[in-house]
Amino acid sequence: MVAHLVERMDKWLATKRADYYSKLQPGTSNQALDGFEAKFNLRLPPDFRELYQWRNGQSGYASLQHNRMFMPLEGIASIKETLDGMIGTDFDTPEWWRQGWVPFLENGGGDLLCVDLSAEDGGAPGQLRAFWHADKDRPVEYPGLEAWLTALVESMENGSLKAF
Repeated sequence: MVAHLVERMDKWLATKRADYYSKLQPGTSNQALDGFEAKFNLRLPPDFRELYQWRNGQSGYASLQHNRMFMPLEGIASIKETLDGMIGTDFDTPEWWRQGWVPFLENGGGDLLCVDLSAEDGGAPGQLRAFWHADKDRPVEYPGLEAWLTALVESMENGSLKAF
């Protein structure tokens, strides 16, 4: 579980990026997460649920990491529903978008970081895969949410992620 990482991130954001911290929305409920799972017929990883029980994304436009914003569950559902609906009609190849992908970071221009629940294109379920809207490249950026959160928190604490 990622509670210790979330606590460290919370503390850092509250003290070093108070402006960003004020944009974070209150955590979401188990019922909302259960409803999301039912709507998309999937099972969210416990670490994802824990992260979203801490905070339900952010409001406004401010980067959390690498020009990516932390998406609220409602925004995730909207984008996922749109992209899932394009499978078999708008996408040239099945690898363009997978139903097992759940975005949670976005750059505002159509590029996403997704939890890959199915690993249909290799790797392991739970890995984090980049979706570039204009490219076919779908690299795995992290082996899972805990690895991403560890890297994020460490970059905050060691100063390589600047407070801006």
